[in-house]
Amino acid sequence: MIAELYVDGGVIGSNPSAIGGTYAVRLVHDDKHSIAESGVIGADDMGTDVTNNQTEMLALLRGLACLPDDWAGTVYSDSQVTLGRAFLGWKWRNIPEWMHQLYRQQRRRLVHWDQIKYVLLDGHPTKAQLAAGIGKRGHPVSEYNVWCDQACREAGERWLDIIGTNIPSTLELELVSA
Repeated sequence: MIAELYVDGGVIGSNPSAIGGTYAVRLVHDDKHSIAESGVIGADDMGTDVTNNQTEMLALLRGLACLPDDWAGTVYSDSQVTLGRAFLGWKWRNIPEWMHQLYRQQRRRLVHWDQIKYVLLDGHPTKAQLAAGIGKRGHPVSEYNVWCDQACREAGERWLDIIGTNIPSTLELELVSA
């Protein structure tokens, strides 16, 4: 069973972005097997310029949607705001209503919601910090979060490469097993 969910999001260009944002999800079930997904959401699909906080929440929502109803593992994110909103009752400022609805659906669907743990990670660790397992702010770091960050960057680069072609404004990138 999947034990860990790693999520990350980012914007393409400046924050907020009129171009769009990226998200990445990594589901890990035994440190050897995982499922990974990354993608892009355009500003048109978001309904407004895309912010980093929106893409971080989108990553969490995409990840939760991949989990079985009885999941009770740990969510890892480098976004304190996203974890606070999802698990601590922080206000949902500047997050579209459709994301609120998806969040409420996932909370209802995941029957062990109160048993789900969460861990704030330090983002963008150096190789030395990765080796030590601790980032510059004293939070844990993870190779899976590094993968998510890189997947977001690559999704954004691919999106920029194809802008202007006759494709939909939302591009789903491959679902891969690693």
